[in-house]
Amino acid sequence: MASKEPLPETPERSSTSTLGDYELDTQYLMSNEKARKRNSSQQKRNWVFLAVNSFILLLNIGALLMMGVTKTVTVTHRENEFPDLPHQEWIDGVIDWELQVYDDQFTNHGQFRGVPRPELDDAWSEILQNFTLRIPKPGWRNASTPTSILTEWGDEEGGIMGTFSFLHNIHCLRTIRQYMLPDAYPKIAEKYKPGPNSPIPTHIDFLDHCIDILRQSELCHADMALMTFEWREGEHDPVNIHHTPHVCANPNKITKFLEQHTVFPFGLLRNPFNGEVPTWETNPV
Repeated sequence: MASKEPLPETPERSSTSTLGDYELDTQYLMSNEKARKRNSSQQKRNWVFLAVNSFILLLNIGALLMMGVTKTVTVTHRENEFPDLPHQEWIDGVIDWELQVYDDQFTNHGQFRGVPRPELDDAWSEILQNFTLRIPKPGWRNASTPTSILTEWGDEEGGIMGTFSFLHNIHCLRTIRQYMLPDAYPKIAEKYKPGPNSPIPTHIDFLDHCIDILRQSELCHADMALMTFEWREGEHDPVNIHHTPHVCANPNKITKFLEQHTVFPFGLLRNPFNGEVPTWETNPV
């Protein structure tokens, strides 16, 4: 059988083939253009979606940060929500709180404890060397009453004579300690000897006053440091542990403030009612 030979290409056939190819190319280009537009549109939608979600994420992060800041401020405010003292502005910035552990060892330990000796007396005196302070007028209380007048310093700077409560309490503790050791501190023992009707020292009830002031101070400040108990080998009863952190004022900053305002009370005071100088100038203990 004879094989079929391809038909010769005529102008009409060639034109039809070219037109078909053109249509195919056009369809292909149009398809590509549509695909490109679809891809471009999809990319735009993706970017918009990403931008919107990023914006929402930033809003959430901002909200969380604001919540955190608000919470921190609230807690800080609540923790420091103490009533202001009348002289608060004068002492602002003096107290820096920090954690400290007490020296809780027994026996003769530390410069403030043990048998009477010069270095022990010097240590106690050093704490109290800034006892009397120059307070700005008017001293944050009424200037006077019919039977009392605020004590003013008699130098050019003037101001009111005063001290801080914690210094008064330390003075009380030192006096009680010295009273317990009459052989070492005979002047204190003589000054605060018991009266005929009471075992409590009757010199203006000073020691009794000191003990009660210390009681009130402890209840006032309510140190909430936690002391646990433990069993110890050889001990019959549980033993409480004093070695625990306490919230304390930084002593160095307080001392610096005291040194800036200390006035030594000698030669600057005179009683306005009788014209006399204080007894500590004529009869020091």
